Amino acid sequence: MTSWKIGVLAACILAAPSVGVAQQTAARLRSAPARLTEARSAEAAESFDSNGVQISYIDRGRGAPVVLLHGLTGSAARHWEGPGVIAALETAGYRAIAMDCRGHGQSGKPHDVNQYGLEMVRDVIRLLDHLRIDRAHLVGYSMGGVIASQLLIRYPDRLRTLTLLGAGWQGEDMTAITAQMNALADGFAKRDASWLVGAVTGGQNTMSKEEIAAMNAALFARNDHEALAAATRGLIPLYDVSRDRLHATKVPVLGLIGDQDTFNLEPVKRMATVVPKMEVVELPGATHATSVRPAVQPLIAFLNKHTQN
Repeated sequence: MTSWKIGVLAACILAAPSVGVAQQTAARLRSAPARLTEARSAEAAESFDSNGVQISYIDRGRGAPVVLLHGLTGSAARHWEGPGVIAALETAGYRAIAMDCRGHGQSGKPHDVNQYGLEMVRDVIRLLDHLRIDRAHLVGYSMGGVIASQLLIRYPDRLRTLTLLGAGWQGEDMTAITAQMNALADGFAKRDASWLVGAVTGGQNTMSKEEIAAMNAALFARNDHEALAAATRGLIPLYDVSRDRLHATKVPVLGLIGDQDTFNLEPVKRMATVVPKMEVVELPGATHATSVRPAVQPLIAFLNKHTQN
């Protein structure tokens, strides 16, 4: 298992459950509070047609709009509502808009790889257009950060600020990433993410084969494996971000990274050497999988600094 695989995708599988989730069965992994949060989100969610795919989103609060993009295998409910990010933004006077990326959550789940990639980027622009929002603050978590980086270089005029959580810049060599993402997609296609689950949690918990199997089963119980495989392959071109285009950006950028997220610290710091005036905040004691809640305070402080009330 390469360090890149662990670092880029760690939170995508485990962000919503608690630290002790490895010791639970597949049924208990999908806990009653988590099911309740997702059910409430589904009831409150709205949707729109994005080039033939229905995109589900939560739209709450008033004030400057903040668009939230979740991680791979996640959803708006698991990565933003459950950890309290949406509620915190509302309380701080912001309009929180959290979408389920295509292939995830309540959104449509095409199985054609051509329905992903840049279509995931365009979904965000179509959502802004649908809501008649000219410019928004954008927050991308893990996979959401990959999508957000493309928005930064392709649609900077639609962004007030960009915040990347647990995501940075992987550099310009696409060889390793292409092979690694294809390998991950191959696993998803077979309903097998056990190797990734083990790698993500192995550094903190001693897990049995049965516990890894339970977590693997829980992941695919809430996800369409063919859609995940297609989405993962479709992400490959989104990693293609040139140094020159990053350096040319004038959008304020914040990097939030757990100081225990050892595999993502380097990409975040690398990006900070390229993006002018990029701010980086390390979250004490946070791993990739536990960085969402502690990110709320510095996120809101950054938004406040760059929002004209």
